[in-house]
Order: sequence, then structure tokens, then C-alpha cells
Amino acid sequence: MREYTFKPAPVRKAQTWAIKDDHLMRRGGAEALSLAAVTSASWNTVTYRGTRSAWLHLKSEQGVIKIECNDHGGGRDEFFALIQAVLADLARLQPDLEIEHGYSAPWRLALFILGIAGTLMGGFLIYVGITDMTGRGSVEASIAGLALVILMFPVAWTCRPNVKARTVPPLDLAREIASYGGAPVADPERGSSDA
Repeated sequence: MREYTFKPAPVRKAQTWAIKDDHLMRRGGAEALSLAAVTSASWNTVTYRGTRSAWLHLKSEQGVIKIECNDHGGGRDEFFALIQAVLADLARLQPDLEIEHGYSAPWRLALFILGIAGTLMGGFLIYVGITDMTGRGSVEASIAGLALVILMFPVAWTCRPNVKARTVPPLDLAREIASYGGAPVADPERGSSDA
């Protein structure tokens, strides 16, 4: 049994995770999660100002297990190695499981609302500029409104509630994560690794 130790963020304590007998466990954490009992999962990674944050959420009848880390936490390679090990076990135990790739439903709804609000504000500023409601600065108001519409409408459009999240099988996600510079992915069917 290999243990994976990393700090999720600079101000958080180090966590030690392990997979034993197809169960994911965290030292000092709650009850172990049977990877065969996972009903759904979601993965996302976001880069902001040069810092990448990544997380895998595993849902089961027991609740949600969250494995999270950012580049400044420490042990980035250990985090990605743990994620790949979890995905390899999921690929072996549940080959039909599809993992949502991107923001979870609550995040998508929040971004949709933010995008709509920004787009409406931008439209209002364009109207203010065109009708010269301010008496001066109409060009600036129009430019600011147009910028808001250009920036926020795509956010609302891509996160609209009727769009289903992109899903990928565990092995494909493990290959994508390996492209971040992690270890090669073991193929559970062939027992080999892809570079």
C-alpha cells in the first residue's frame, strides 16, 4: 500500500491518503470510501495568476470525498499521483463510470448568474453611453459596457443550465492528467503504461 502525502494549500495541514483493497482512505479522516461504491465524480482544474488549483470529488451514498490541491500547497506530484491511482482503480472497478470534467452544477449556476448580471450591466452601460444619460463620458460608458458584454456573455453562454457537463472515462482523464507532467498512466486491461 502506497501512501500519498501533500498539502492542499499553504495554510492547511498535510494530508496522507492511501488506497488499500479498493478503498480510498485519508489518515485521520472519516470512514474509508469503497471505490466500487462511487456513484459519480467530477474533476476540474483552474489556473489563476499562475497558480493551478485542482480537485476531484467522489460521490457515493456515504457522501462526497474531496481531494484538492493547489501548486503552492506542496506535494503537487504526490497529489497527481494519487488522482491517477484513484482513476486507475475506477477504470478497473467501474469502466462505465463517466467523470464530469469542469465545474460542478452549483458552480456552473453561479457563473451563469454572474455572466447574465455582467451582460445586463454591460447592456445598460451601452444604453447610458448611446443616450448620453451622464451628460459626459458617454464614450467611456459605451466602451466599458461593450467590454462587459464581450467578457461576460461567453461566461453565461457556456454555463447555461441546459448544457450538460462534459464527461470522460477515468482512463482518458488519467491520460490527460499525465500530460500535466505526472507519471505515465497504467492501463488496467494491458497492465502497461502509456507515456
